[in-house]
Amino acid sequence: MKKTLKKYFIPHKENDNKPHFLRPVAVFVVLAAILIAEAVFLLDIFFAFPKSNFIAAVLPSVLVDLTNESRAQENMMPLQTNSLLEKAAKLKAEDMAKRGYFSHVAPDGKSPWHFFDEVGYLYQGAGENLAVNFFDSSDVARAWMNSTGHRANILNKQFKEIGISTAEGVYEGRVAVFVVQFFGTPAIANSGFRATGTAGTTPDIKITEAENKMSIALAVSQENAETTSVLSVSNEKAAASVGEKIFSAPRMALNYVFGALGIIVMLALMLKIFVKIKIQHPVLIANGVLLIITMLGFAAANDYLNFLFTKII
Repeated sequence: MKKTLKKYFIPHKENDNKPHFLRPVAVFVVLAAILIAEAVFLLDIFFAFPKSNFIAAVLPSVLVDLTNESRAQENMMPLQTNSLLEKAAKLKAEDMAKRGYFSHVAPDGKSPWHFFDEVGYLYQGAGENLAVNFFDSSDVARAWMNSTGHRANILNKQFKEIGISTAEGVYEGRVAVFVVQFFGTPAIANSGFRATGTAGTTPDIKITEAENKMSIALAVSQENAETTSVLSVSNEKAAASVGEKIFSAPRMALNYVFGALGIIVMLALMLKIFVKIKIQHPVLIANGVLLIITMLGFAAANDYLNFLFTKII
């Protein structure tokens, strides 16, 4: 192992002071691997991602974990997954996907709270965050946290429960995945149980411009809801697995790969330049720089794609 590492990374007499890792053949192999990784990523987000039932099933669990991680950083209690909120989120996501709109208010005037009523979720407070065209769960969570209104929903101490769902549809002429994040503060019936039913007053909806021209943020509240004796089901589900988080965050996973490879290339360059500082080979140095520029270029392009298509409201 030591001999191989010395051969590929450390300039010395036996390799003619030309580490094999920076030679044309090795650089060609690494470039090919970079291109293949980028091609797989692009195929995933443009073809596999929109058609994958796996992604639609995994994304909510990952987003719930990321939401609770954000709350934990502020020393806040985690939100409990509620099956009724999940059903309401599913109805809203499917409505947007079916009718091709992206808004808190449907074309026929239905508010987000219509879907709460549809599933019989009675609440004292409620909130909604939306996203579309994202292909990375961590990017959705980051975009919401970087927007004042969305962040306020996520870090609202009054909210106790959460329900997230996704649906595939067409938005602005391209296949897209709609994400709906519902928050709720359940009404408490006189019996002491969490209750469901139709809310009795109209929410106060505040709409503000989100940062970076990404979209619009929504902060809402619902007070003095009616109470009934029907139970609301709250489920504490298992956290998303490492594999689920990786598959639902392809851009981040690719960035980690590029980052790790970039560190290796930088290390190879530093060894090449400084171990035998009086013996330099410009071609090998140029090869290393080429690899770094290629990875930085792809990472920047992927970030631009993410910014170009994604929206939150």
